[in-house]
Amino acid sequence: MPHTITYNSKESVIEINIQGDLFLNEIKEIVTKVIQIAKEQNCLLVLNDMRESTMKLSIVEIYELPKIILDISVSLGLDARKFKRAFVAEKDLKDYDFFETVTFNRGQHAKLFDDVDEAKKWLFGK
Repeated sequence: MPHTITYNSKESVIEINIQGDLFLNEIKEIVTKVIQIAKEQNCLLVLNDMRESTMKLSIVEIYELPKIILDISVSLGLDARKFKRAFVAEKDLKDYDFFETVTFNRGQHAKLFDDVDEAKKWLFGK
């Protein structure tokens, strides 16, 4: 599964672009890298472009994902509840809606969008 993770210093946001099938083990790798960049750059804003990917997670994995993200972030010295994450997707919207709800219920800030500009407005509070 190809993906890129970059820090956009102009907008002060961590940008993730994912293509292809997305499985739990790749998500864990991505989360670990994002947390490392967040610590290095002192940045808690994350823009996930998932429009070219397909989530390959079970409902149970989606349900557990916020806890997994929290555990990884705490182990690396940050609290996932302090991050603000925008997800841009065109496929698997039902799965992303469920993830958004579970994430919110676990005290984390994540929101689903189908438009990058709208996601950025939300991230930056515009």
